[in-house]
Amino acid sequence: MSFQAVSSVLALALVVLAASSSAAKNSTLGISSRAGFANSYQRYFVYNDEPVTFFEAWHKCRAHGLRLASVHSALDDVKLMVALAQEDITQRGPWWIAGTDLGKPGSFVWITGNKRIDGRAGYTNFAAGQPDILSGTGHCLVAGGAGGTQWNNVDCGSKSSVYKKTYENFP
Repeated sequence: MSFQAVSSVLALALVVLAASSSAAKNSTLGISSRAGFANSYQRYFVYNDEPVTFFEAWHKCRAHGLRLASVHSALDDVKLMVALAQEDITQRGPWWIAGTDLGKPGSFVWITGNKRIDGRAGYTNFAAGQPDILSGTGHCLVAGGAGGTQWNNVDCGSKSSVYKKTYENFP
């Protein structure tokens, strides 16, 4: 493992430890640019530039006691946008989020709580023409693929430098 990878993991671990105590929440801002950390209304978003697949992102989140972000309301979307703007990383998306239709193609759910993602059951923020279920390969969601925080469905196995991870603390 390279020095840069080890230091990124250590920085992420510091962020997780700092975020775990309410007294330490303010101190996390001191390491934010190094660790890719942003605080948004009691929600914490951590990003990492390492190219990973959806499943690798999910596993890395779980290994650090975190999970991929889910966006259940317009307020959640604003919180995500504010968090990304605080770190000036909005031009680096898209980022993995917790939505998938792997259980039933065309029926997206948040794997963080198995809540349906559709206009009738809750909030959605799909980009125009999304989700593209006709492609047959786009079973995982990213935010920011079309700019802002709009969602696109992409291949879960994609591993590219343009895909990032977004995390949130367990409630």
